[in-house]
Amino acid sequence: MKLGVDLSTLNEFEKQNPVFTYHGEKVDPYNFFSYHSNIKSLRLRIWHDPYDEEGNPYGGGTNDLKATIKMALRAKEAGMSILLDFHYSDFYVDPSRQRVPKAWEDKNYHQIIEELSNYTKETLLALKEHDIDVFAAQIGNEITNGMLFPFGKLDVEYSEENGGGFQGLATLLKTGRNAVKEVYPNAKIVVHLENSGNNDVQDWYFANLTKYFNDFDVIGESYYPYWHGGLPRLFDNVRKLKAKYHKEIWLVEMGYEYAESLVPGHHCEYANRTEEEFQPLNPDGRIPYPITKEGQVEYLKRLLKLCVDNGVEYAFYWEPCWILLPDSGWAKPAGQIYCGLEPTIADNDWANETLFDFNGEATPAVEVFTQQYVDSLK
Repeated sequence: MKLGVDLSTLNEFEKQNPVFTYHGEKVDPYNFFSYHSNIKSLRLRIWHDPYDEEGNPYGGGTNDLKATIKMALRAKEAGMSILLDFHYSDFYVDPSRQRVPKAWEDKNYHQIIEELSNYTKETLLALKEHDIDVFAAQIGNEITNGMLFPFGKLDVEYSEENGGGFQGLATLLKTGRNAVKEVYPNAKIVVHLENSGNNDVQDWYFANLTKYFNDFDVIGESYYPYWHGGLPRLFDNVRKLKAKYHKEIWLVEMGYEYAESLVPGHHCEYANRTEEEFQPLNPDGRIPYPITKEGQVEYLKRLLKLCVDNGVEYAFYWEPCWILLPDSGWAKPAGQIYCGLEPTIADNDWANETLFDFNGEATPAVEVFTQQYVDSLK
């Protein structure tokens, strides 16, 4: 099994000059993960146009093509290759929101297909011009309910004119896949879902999708125990998917807390969460290990051992460097307005799940999340 990290916010936050240290010595995150941890894979999300009409950035990394190329070049210098995560939107997408880019909003289904193809190819050609090694591409992010709503939305009845349903989604995925292969023929194609602890949902999804589109290599999963249930549910799903669909399984997003509070007086949103809705997924509560630095270590040890034992091919730690900074929230005001929210100071609720603590010092878990440690589990 191989490891990766997602550092998508790092380019934007480095403008605030954060300091990352390991045993008190300053480190560069790219070199640290590549050479200390021997992790050679970097996941980067990319958005189409993460700015408002006045050019104000949306934040959360403001991951346009320019930022992506800059980070990919840093990764190249550190000997890392790229898993490129196409959101096919101007900002975050997830199962509940898959908004088409602003520039495509007046397009019909067939024009969207053309835009998707051209954008995918143009993005990858720009990376290839810099000799960036793109070893895999996600054609969509957390597309459990579809993508590019309403054209690839699963609960929309399919028509040849407007798309919709699994057939409409499959056409979009096939378009993205073909565009990737034109530029990077050897890149693996990833279909990325969440709900990773629910085999009923995922089996239903892939049973229907593969009727129309089966030319992909990897089922990518987001896995967070507070949303997706305990480790037994995750690996029950992994085993069943591998046996039935014969695809690689990658955890393209994962992480775990090392502290309950982000700052004094700020209680973590998910700490000790035992609401009734979580009980069917995690009968003993959502926390498999204590929310401490030691608990983060023990959790990663168990997760990685189960990944190796169950044939997971990749595990990516999501945003291990997204530490607390004065302006480190998930969105800037323009991004919040884009999401239909009143602009305010956006929280960084991930800063207690990173692999560097509030002071920028590496947590003990960095000794576990290494390729050397994973190789020792074989």
